[in-house]
Amino acid sequence: MSHTIAPGKAAPSAPPAQPNLSDLRLAFSHGFRVSADEAAVAAARREVPAVARGWGVPLTDETFSDLGLLSSEVITNAIRHTNAPCAVVMRWTGTRVRVEVTDVSPVRPKPRHGSLDAEGGRGLLLVNALAADWGSIDDPAGKVVWFELGPSDGTPPPWSTPGKWTITTDSGSATSGYLPAWAEDDPTEVNVPLDQLTERLAGINHRNFFEGPMLPLTAPDVWEGVEEDAVFEGSVDCNPYDPDPGLRVPVVNLQVCVGRWILGLDPHGLAEVAAKLHAHADFLEAKVRPALVAAREDWAAHQPPAQQRSPASGP
Repeated sequence: MSHTIAPGKAAPSAPPAQPNLSDLRLAFSHGFRVSADEAAVAAARREVPAVARGWGVPLTDETFSDLGLLSSEVITNAIRHTNAPCAVVMRWTGTRVRVEVTDVSPVRPKPRHGSLDAEGGRGLLLVNALAADWGSIDDPAGKVVWFELGPSDGTPPPWSTPGKWTITTDSGSATSGYLPAWAEDDPTEVNVPLDQLTERLAGINHRNFFEGPMLPLTAPDVWEGVEEDAVFEGSVDCNPYDPDPGLRVPVVNLQVCVGRWILGLDPHGLAEVAAKLHAHADFLEAKVRPALVAAREDWAAHQPPAQQRSPASGP
């Protein structure tokens, strides 16, 4: 589960006392706001590893350096592509430092193909190369891009039990639930303020992403030119505490294209969408494509040669 803060609101910081690393159930978090000025990124780059060092987390000097570098890259992307402030939340999970950057854009990032030395878009290439894990999720404020640094062997936090999550409050009460094997995140957390338990439970979202085919998309009213992006990608989601009982069981959410979704599909609904896509693919191949070929041949046969040239081809 990702806990985020809206831009302009600070998350509670960890107590100043050093954590007892023999008891990794102590989970610390720290949040801050970064203004819409790339000059502010330098301060954020220093703050993230400094806070992690203050917690006494057992990371190498190289990992602390990577922590500042990747924070800088993700924060820079958030500011550069939104021209708005972003919010940063970091926490120690017991095995990794997790950094979450929330910005106001709903467009989730995709790494570009290229080298780490390429100009532009190198941020996600670095994150992909150096982070133990990373990803992005939708958020009411826009989206969250997160990464984790620490052991890369997938070792779960020592308090995590396979097939079960547990949220323990600062008063000692514990709430547990089933953790599916397919879920990409474990909402297990300790020392949660009792008055925040309801919010934590409401935010639990067991999720597993799947990709869609990349196609050239254009939105003349939004951006210029053509951009490659995925269509009909999405996720399997389950929100066990959602007010809607239909979302307390796994459903599929499909992003038709950037910013356009088909939500809450049960197996029957997903089958209907798949059947319609199959039928439409058959229609495109069996009917539309031959009609297009015939139309182009007819057009070429009836147009004077001068009118068949592209305007960009010149005289």
